Order: sequence, then structure tokens, then C-alpha cells
Amino acid sequence: MTPSDAHHAEPAAAEAAAAPSALHTPTHLMSRLGWAWPRWEREEILREQVSLLRHNFPMTLLASLATAFGTLWVMRPVADPQAMLAWLISHILVVSCVYAVLLGIDRQGTAHPKRAVWRLMVCMSAMGISWGSLAHVVLYWGSGESVIYAIGIISTVSSGALGLGAPLLWGYIIYLTFAIGGVLLALAMAGGVVMWPALLMVCVYYALTSMHARTGEQATLRSIVLKLENERLVTELRAESRRALAAQEAAEQADRDKSRFLAAASHDLRQPLHAMGLFLETLQRSPLNAYQQTVLGHAHAASGAAAEMLTTLLDYSRLEAGVVKVRPAAFSVQSLLTSLEQEFGVQADAAGLIYRTRETSAAAFADRSLVDLVMHNFISNALRYTSRGGVLIACRQRGARLALEVWDTGHGIPEHQWEDIFKEFHQLGNPERDRRKGLGLGLAIVQRLAREMCTNVEVRSRLGKGSVFRLWLDNWQGALEDEAQPVLDPQSLAGLKVLAIDDDEAVRMGMQSLLQSWGCECLTAESGADAMQSLERMTPELIITDFRLRHEETGKQVLQALRSQLGAMVPAIIMTGDTSPQRLRDAQSTSALLLHKPVSTGQLRDAISLLLQQPQPAAWQAEEAAADPT
Repeated sequence: MTPSDAHHAEPAAAEAAAAPSALHTPTHLMSRLGWAWPRWEREEILREQVSLLRHNFPMTLLASLATAFGTLWVMRPVADPQAMLAWLISHILVVSCVYAVLLGIDRQGTAHPKRAVWRLMVCMSAMGISWGSLAHVVLYWGSGESVIYAIGIISTVSSGALGLGAPLLWGYIIYLTFAIGGVLLALAMAGGVVMWPALLMVCVYYALTSMHARTGEQATLRSIVLKLENERLVTELRAESRRALAAQEAAEQADRDKSRFLAAASHDLRQPLHAMGLFLETLQRSPLNAYQQTVLGHAHAASGAAAEMLTTLLDYSRLEAGVVKVRPAAFSVQSLLTSLEQEFGVQADAAGLIYRTRETSAAAFADRSLVDLVMHNFISNALRYTSRGGVLIACRQRGARLALEVWDTGHGIPEHQWEDIFKEFHQLGNPERDRRKGLGLGLAIVQRLAREMCTNVEVRSRLGKGSVFRLWLDNWQGALEDEAQPVLDPQSLAGLKVLAIDDDEAVRMGMQSLLQSWGCECLTAESGADAMQSLERMTPELIITDFRLRHEETGKQVLQALRSQLGAMVPAIIMTGDTSPQRLRDAQSTSALLLHKPVSTGQLRDAISLLLQQPQPAAWQAEEAAADPT
């Protein structure tokens, strides 16, 4: 090694010492293998070497004893029996001492691998001396043939010990040196014509066996390194798996916490908002001056904006809860576009925009309510992000498919954001997060609704020109049933006996005030117990109940108790402001009509009229039959 090499080797050694956890590679280990005095490997590698030696040694000792007894039998005709017996006894003593040392190493374990290695090397030295002494025994107390026998036996034993010495090169070299050294010394002392050829052959055997031992240790070290590397990788993989599992559990817990928070916040916000809507509707029926009408209009607008955001959250929660059921049927596209124009045309006029609908005679096969929800989101976005021009609603036929399109003349969307706009809470042009522009959930809801209907939506846009959003539906070629809805008579509710149940006093007062303005007889209750007592004063023809009441009571439980007490399947409406997936699924399972707060007065009136006009559903009849004890 040159001085320059030594200069570079020192930092490398320091770096290896500073990072004890890094394993040596097999190439690095091989570069370190040489014939200098032992340079131990790191403790974890040395510990594995000691373990292999301890594992090999007992069987080697048994083989050595068996060979010693065989040697006594072979040498009986050519060597002095007493001398051979003395050698056998001394060999047995050596083997016994080595075995005792092994037991001590087993009790200490591998806590001190370097100390254990030195003890093992002493043991191997003792074994080598014992076998090497055989050559001297037969030299003095045997014939010329016995020397040849001894050389063969010692060579065979030394070759057999290769398996023992493979894990530790220098331990085997010491053993081999003592064993073969005894043979060489005996040959030199014997002299004769064959001395020099015999010495040469034994030296060649010594060199070749040492080379095999070196190769064996290299292979052993490679296997040890691979084993330790595998153990390290397995440990890291298990640690990474535990971290990933912990992260997954944390994410799932966060998602559950989010759902609980969203459900609680949504319910608590919907209650006063629902009550406010009832009071505003009642106030609308009162005589007001122009200024009061203006203020009332602003209050309606604010209430509508809040209701829109909460409705968006509810739609999103319903999708997460899995309670959205797709019920495809054939319907006229034009009737859907007409109802959308009646709703959004007024908003467009108020914003100074043009709202146009291209008439069509096409029919689609899909869930009309879900299609209506998708188009609501498309048109709301178009009106929200269009400041001049207007929007066009059209239906185009493309073979067996229909494309419902919403065109606008807004600012347009950059192409690299066409996919991003369908992500949750992603909004364009709203860095200040103005909630009057929504929550950024509308198009995410659209995307998930399209998946539920097994279809797709797409967007095309040009900056400064506008955008078009498309919903693809199946084209229906057959005849349509009559979709005409019965005209609802506002006076048909006069005299209707209604029981309203809600744990919020403001909601109860608002509901009672509104229903009485429609000519209904209304009693209110705040719990199931109060509702049962109210049956003594009135037999209701309609029950309206909140889903989540106090003390873990639900509207479904109250409704079942009232129907059981009355012995009849009284028509009922369950209203909920809850967005919890489990509660939505529970509410969805009831036979009552489910409305989501805040409920507009028009929605409530239409729902009541629809319940009173439609025949009793088959599900109600089945439930009534099940509840009938006879």
C-alpha cells in the first residue's frame, strides 16, 4: 500500500466506524481478506461466525473421536498398541476439554464475540496439536508403514475439518498448521530417500487446503452479509408497514372526525336556517312597505345562499354515505329543460344575462332527479362565472347517446385545469374564498353522480370565450308515459290535522305558524313522549318530524311508536339536517318521505300535497301488515 493509499484508507475507515449500522458488501469483504494476522469483522458479522462455529463443533468432535478409535484399529498391526492407546486417551482428554470450553461459550452466548473467537481458536489449536502428535507417536513406536498411514489419516481429518473452519479462516489455518506441521516435523526427523518428495507433497497439500479454506470463508462471509442485509430489510419493511398502518389509521380517524364534525355542524346550522325560512315565508304574507320588502328580499337572498351551501354539503355527504340510488327511467328532456329555465331564468334576468334553451323532442333513459342535480350544478356555475353575455342550454343527439350541454360566455378555463375543477374544494378565480361563490364541491358532486349513473361528463373551454359542460345520457327511442303532474290546489290543505315534532323551539313555532297560515290544524311536540300525549287532543292525518331529536331519540323511532299507537300507517315526512352517512342511511330506510333541511315552503307544500294525493305505497302496506297483531 502506498502512502497515498494509506492516506485515503484512513478517512474510509473513519467513515465505516461512524456508520456502524451500514453492512459490508461482499465485494468489500473480499477485498479485506488476506493472509495478514486476523482483522476481525464488525461484531454482528463476527457473532454470526461464532454461531456457525459453535453449531459445527459438536459434530466435528464426534467425528474426531470416531476417527481416533478407527486409527487405533488401523495402527494395531504396525504401531505399538500401548503407545497408540496413550495417544487415544490424550486425544479424548483434549476433545473433552474442547467440549467444556464450548459449553462455556454457549452459556455466555454471543455477548462477547471476539472473546469467543479467541477461545475457539485455542480449541482448534488443541485439536491440531493432538492430531499432529500422531505422526511422532508412529515415528518412534511404529514401522515405516505406520508413518504413511498417519499422513493419510491426518490429511483426511484435516480435509474433513474444512467444514468446521469455513466460517473462520484463521482458526482453521492454525489447526491445519499444527496438524500438518507435526507431519512435516516427523518426516524431517525420519529422513530417508522419500523424505524430500514427501515433504514437498505435504507442503503442496497444505497450500491447496489453505486456499480452499480461504474460498470457504469468503463464501461464508457473503452468505452472512446477505442474511444480515435481508434481516435489515425485513426490519425496515416491518417498521415501514407499521408506519403506513399508523398513517392509514390516522387518516381514517381524521375522515371519521371530519364526517362527525360535518354532520354536527350541518345539523346545527340547518336548524336555525330552517326556522328562519319558515318565519320569512310567514312574514312575506304580512303587509309590508317598500323598504321592508327590500330588506325581506335581502334576507331571502342570504338565506338562499346559506341553504345552497348546506345543500351542497348534504349532496356530497349523501354520495359518501352511499344512499344515492340510481333509478333510471325514460323522460322527456324538454320538460326538464323547461323546469330549469323557470328556475334559473329569473336569476339570469336579475344578473343582466341572457338565458336561452334550445327546444328538443329527445327523450333520455336515466335517473331524472340525478340528471336535474347535475344540470343544476352546471347552470349555477355558468351563471356564477359569467359577467356578460349569457348561457345556452341544449340537447344534441349523437347516435345512441344524448349530450346535455350548458354553454356560457364566461372567462373560460385553462386547459391544464380541466381535470382539476372536478376535484373537491377546487375553485377558479376565488383566492379569497368568497363563500358567495360556493364551496368548490359542485363539480366534484357532478363527477361522482356521473359515475353513479355509469356515464361521464366533459368540459371544453377557451380563455376569454367561454365554456361548455356536457353530460352524456342514453337516448330513448320508445314512447313516453304521460308526465303531466296533477295541479296542486293551495286550498286542499285547509283543515288538515298535522302533528309537528322537533326539539328546536324556533322550528316548532315557525312550522306551526306556516301550517296555520295554510289553514291546517297543527299541534307541536318536542319529543316522542310529548307526541304520544298530544294524541289525546288530536288524531293527526299527517306527521312531520325531525330525524335527530334529544337524548339519542330519532324521528324514525317516534314515527313507529305513533303509528303503532294509532293502529294506522299515517302519512309522514321526516326532515333532517344531518349529513352523517350512517344517519342518512338510517333515515333513508324509513317509509316516510325524506326531506333535507333547510326545506323551502314550496317544497314542504308540494310534499304534503303529494302525500295526500298518492295511494298508499306497497312498502307501507307491508309494514302495516307486519305491525298488525291479527
